[in-house]
Amino acid sequence: MRTTNRTNWGNVLKIGGCFASWCIGSGFVTGAETRQYFCCYGVYGYIGMALAMLLHLYLINKYFNLGYEKKYTDPLQVFDYYCGPKLGKLFRALGYGLLYAAPVVMISGFGATVSQYFNVPTQVGSIILAGICLIVILLGLKRLVEVTGACGPIIVGLALVTGIIYLCQHARGLAEGIRIAPTLGMPRIAPHWLIGTLYYTTCTPMQAAPFFVAVAANENNRNDLMKGGVVGVIMYLLGAATMTTANFSNIKVLSQFSVPNLEIANSISSTLGFIFVIVIFLGIFSSTVPSMFTLIKSITKEEHTYRYNLVAAIVVVASLLCSMLLPFDTWLGLVYGVYGVIGAVMVLFIVWKSYREKKARKLDAA
Repeated sequence: MRTTNRTNWGNVLKIGGCFASWCIGSGFVTGAETRQYFCCYGVYGYIGMALAMLLHLYLINKYFNLGYEKKYTDPLQVFDYYCGPKLGKLFRALGYGLLYAAPVVMISGFGATVSQYFNVPTQVGSIILAGICLIVILLGLKRLVEVTGACGPIIVGLALVTGIIYLCQHARGLAEGIRIAPTLGMPRIAPHWLIGTLYYTTCTPMQAAPFFVAVAANENNRNDLMKGGVVGVIMYLLGAATMTTANFSNIKVLSQFSVPNLEIANSISSTLGFIFVIVIFLGIFSSTVPSMFTLIKSITKEEHTYRYNLVAAIVVVASLLCSMLLPFDTWLGLVYGVYGVIGAVMVLFIVWKSYREKKARKLDAA
């Protein structure tokens, strides 16, 4: 039942935090993402970042409106809506594949992080992450949004503090860092910054659309959803811009590290370095659990049932076992390389559907 449209700012912050924490993931907290998508292009990285956030805002608005209006019990119905009944089945199948494969990548990534920092087998970190994901999924969507919604502001807040401290220590190198960054041979996602920006957006729709449609279906206030999307994008932009600028300020040194943000934190304080390992966990967790939940919910429809709990346990255990079959780098390139292209096609369907709906409304009003 829908209630008042009066804004609940606590709910807005929770929704915004959920979106920011979902976007953050392992790439943001490690620094690999900001380096490959933004730093490697120098000053154009800032332009790309601003454009990417506007595209994210456009897409989250579409997901929230659709979920609020349709109240789908199966979040993968979003593919039928945007792509039609025939192609929708194809995208649904591809969506199932990514919703399973993405958590495999994330679990593998956290296992690799724990192994590198604590010098323990990769299976230790993977089992820890999988276990916590299962617990949160069994609690259901409402608690999932609350938990991931809390992760977002924490991660962004720590990123802001860490980035600002480091930037203050190396401010003199900022202009030079921006100038020389494109010449350092850092890995880049695409040969041109504009293509990299578009690819940054198209990597996410196959996961984001079903999850945020499900989030919106569980809300009863459209204003909270729309404002939450804006708040989430702003939080994410602040964190990304701060860490990108911090990387620029000492880019010659940081470009040599595979996890530059951890080096930034460690150079400030060993304690902060340890805290950043926890931040990396929160970032990976907040991207892993929504994908798992969306897959489980699309299969079982109802939460808190025996079937839901059983499917949840099977999916989490299967993801954990698969994560141990290949190294993290192999999983990452395999999964996101393929689904970045598929996501671009999905975005085109979203834009085309929105254009047709807008045109139909104008004809009806005429």
